[in-house]
Amino acid sequence: FGAGGHQGGEGADTAQEWYIENVLEELDAPNEFFFDEATSQLYFYPNDTESPPPTEVVVPQLANIFEIRGTMDHPVRNISIDNLVFTANRPTYMESHGVPSGGDWALQRLGAVLLEGTEDISISNNTFVRLETHAVFLSGYNRRTSIMKNEFAWLGMSGVALWGRVKNGNDGTGGEQPRFTTFESNFCYQIGMYQKQSSCFFQAVSAQTRLAKNIAFDLPRAAINFNDGFGGGCEMVDNLLFNTCRESSDHGAFNSWDRLPYITSIRNGKPSTVPAENDMHHNFIVANYAADGGCFDHDDGSAYYDMHHNFCVYGGHKSDFDGHSKISRNSLHVFPFVYLPVCFSVSTQGPPPKGYAETYVNNTCILHANEAYINIDGTDLTDFTQVDDGFVVGHNTIYVPGGADGAMVKGANDQVVTAKKFKSLGHDETSKFIDGNPTADMILSWAKDMLLGEEEHH
Repeated sequence: FGAGGHQGGEGADTAQEWYIENVLEELDAPNEFFFDEATSQLYFYPNDTESPPPTEVVVPQLANIFEIRGTMDHPVRNISIDNLVFTANRPTYMESHGVPSGGDWALQRLGAVLLEGTEDISISNNTFVRLETHAVFLSGYNRRTSIMKNEFAWLGMSGVALWGRVKNGNDGTGGEQPRFTTFESNFCYQIGMYQKQSSCFFQAVSAQTRLAKNIAFDLPRAAINFNDGFGGGCEMVDNLLFNTCRESSDHGAFNSWDRLPYITSIRNGKPSTVPAENDMHHNFIVANYAADGGCFDHDDGSAYYDMHHNFCVYGGHKSDFDGHSKISRNSLHVFPFVYLPVCFSVSTQGPPPKGYAETYVNNTCILHANEAYINIDGTDLTDFTQVDDGFVVGHNTIYVPGGADGAMVKGANDQVVTAKKFKSLGHDETSKFIDGNPTADMILSWAKDMLLGEEEHH
C-alpha cells in the first residue's frame, strides 16, 4: 500500500477494481506471474494446456512510445503516423494522476502516442492493442489533429484522451488546448482493463472536436465523455455506440459534466463563459447494460447541446443538477430509460430560469403502459410559470398503450398526472398520443430513414 492513491473514482461500490499482485501463493491461474526480486527469477503460469511455455518474455519499459513535443509558439507540424502496430508499453496506473476539470475523472498526461505543442498531425490506419495506458493523448496546445481509421482494443486506459491547459483556474482565452481535433472512422472495444473510468474518447478543457462514424462497444463506462463544457463547438455525428457501462452505472453511453464555467471566445469572438453549441446528430446509440443515464447522460450543469436525428434505444432526454439550454428534437427514443422509464427527464433540480429552458420537441417516443412521458420532479406542476418558463415541450408523437391516459407526467412532491390532464391544463397541447406500440419492423424503418436521410445531415 505504498503506491497509488491518485486514481479517479470508478463508479463502483463493491470494490471490484481492487487487486493485489506479485504474491507467489496466489499464482494459480493462467496469465499470472510472480517475480522474485531476490533471485531475479520469474514464475509464469501460461495460458495454454497443449503447447510448451513461451521462450520469450517482453518486459515493457516505456510509457510513451512516440512523443511529439513542441510549444504553442513553436509547434511541431505535419507529421503522419500511419499503418503501425502499437503494443506493450509499461503499466502506469499507480503513478500520479491529475484532475483535469470539473468532471469525475482523474488521469495522467501520457499515452503510447503523446502529442503536445503540435499542428496538423495525422494518426491513421494504426492498431493500438494491449497497451497499459491511453493509446493516444493530446496534452495542452494541439491544433487540427486527425485520428482516423484506427483500431483500439484491449487497453488499460482510454483510447484517445485530450486535456488542455488554462490560466487562473478557468481562463482558456490563451488557446493552450486541443482544438479542431478530428476523431473519425475508428473501431474501439475492450478498453479500460485497469482504469475503469475510461472511454473510447475523452476530452477535458478541449473544444471544437469532430467525432464521426466511429464504432465503440464492450466498455466499462461511457463510450464518449466530455468532462466539462469548455468552449463547445463540438460535433458528434454518425457514431454507433452500444454495450457501454458494463462494469459501472450512474452513467450513459455518452456522458458530460459542466461543473466549472470556463472563459473562452469560441462562441462569438468575445470572452465569455457561454460556450458555442455542441451539435449531436444522426447517431445510433443503445443504452444497454448499466447505462442507466440513457443515450446522452448530461450531468451536473451540462448545457448548450443540440441533439437531433438520433436513434436512441433505452435512452431519452436527461438533465440534472442545474442543467439547462439543451435541445432534443427530431429523434427516435425507443423504450427510453433515464433512471426510470421516461422520454423527457429534468430531475434533481428545479426548473431552469426563463431563457434557459430544456427543450423536447418533434420527437417520437415509444413507452410501455403507465410510464412517464415527462419527469420534472423539482417542478410544481401547478405553477404554470415554472413549467412554461423552464421547459419547451411539444409536437412530439408518443406511442403508449392507453394513449394520453397511459402516459404520466411527474412533478415535485410525488405529483403525478396523466398526459391527458397535463394537456388540459394548457401545457404541450401539440403532442400526439397514439394508443399502442409500433412493430419492430416499423421502428427499424423509421430509424433507417432518419439516420440515412439528408435532413440536417452535414
